[in-house]
Amino acid sequence: MEKRILLVRTDRIGDLVSITPAIAVLRKNFPHAYIAVLASSYASGVLKNNPQINEVIIKKGFFETLKEVRAHKFDTAIVFFLDFYAGALVWLAKIPLRIGPVSKIWAMFLNTRIKQSRSKIERHEVDFNLDLLKPLFVFFYPAKPQIFVPKKNENKARKYLKDTFALLPADPFIIVHPGSKGSAKNWPEANYVLFVQNAMRAYPNFKFMLTGGPDEQALLARMASALGPQVLVLKDAMPLEDFIAIINECKIFISNSTGPLHIAVALGKKTLSFYPMLKGCMPFRWGPYGKGHIVLQPDIKQCPKCDKKCGVECMTLISPQQALEALDKQIKTLKL
Repeated sequence: MEKRILLVRTDRIGDLVSITPAIAVLRKNFPHAYIAVLASSYASGVLKNNPQINEVIIKKGFFETLKEVRAHKFDTAIVFFLDFYAGALVWLAKIPLRIGPVSKIWAMFLNTRIKQSRSKIERHEVDFNLDLLKPLFVFFYPAKPQIFVPKKNENKARKYLKDTFALLPADPFIIVHPGSKGSAKNWPEANYVLFVQNAMRAYPNFKFMLTGGPDEQALLARMASALGPQVLVLKDAMPLEDFIAIINECKIFISNSTGPLHIAVALGKKTLSFYPMLKGCMPFRWGPYGKGHIVLQPDIKQCPKCDKKCGVECMTLISPQQALEALDKQIKTLKL
């Protein structure tokens, strides 16, 4: 009888990307299993074309989701993001094997608890997620974050780039994503502007594109006004899977600590990112996973939390010149 496995990760985009290596390992070990992922509607697009899963279940109201999960008759649940909703859901759905971290009180809903010290920031989130597979006695192999872009999405993205920006597949461009949802401190707008100005002068063969979500359009407009018509601005609202296909066409992705950064990593892009020295935001836990990435941080001691009383706007300490030098390193690794 085939295994029926439910994976639960209902938080943000980058968090959902971080379980894709675990999905790959599960599929390799259980090629005939039915594997479903419960995810938020906001983030679910990162899994839409993943051939390693059978279904994405969208998180809805508790009892509506419970009814849907029960109908699937799962025998195993792995809860990567444990809150009351997720814990109570897998318990009330009567899933026989319920695996998850023991870090919160909601672990009472689980019957197989894995002790993890995530708050100590000792490992990457990807590795913590992989640890939760151990009760299934899986064979581990090197797996990295992955997002899949089908040919039809690739063609759609290329047509959009040609029609909107006159960009052809052979035209190299770099995405600069200067905003975030606020999970970490951002590199300042003024630094981004000066950096992009210098980069456009230094690399005239590259186009630079500003991207951002609906709440970041004012930021993009200000930056575009300062940078002039040379810079491209992605203004159109689009589904996440279409934005993923746009990222897939770029050569380098530049941003703060934010979900689209992890999308770029999962697409195999070179990245340059800016992280604060806050304990809960350290790149060792939340940064780009794997090789080929550059992370810049302010040259200060690690802070347990940001109480804004130190008198230093720490992210300004990462200079546009540092960023330009890091970009130069990434460009030199490209095969154009």
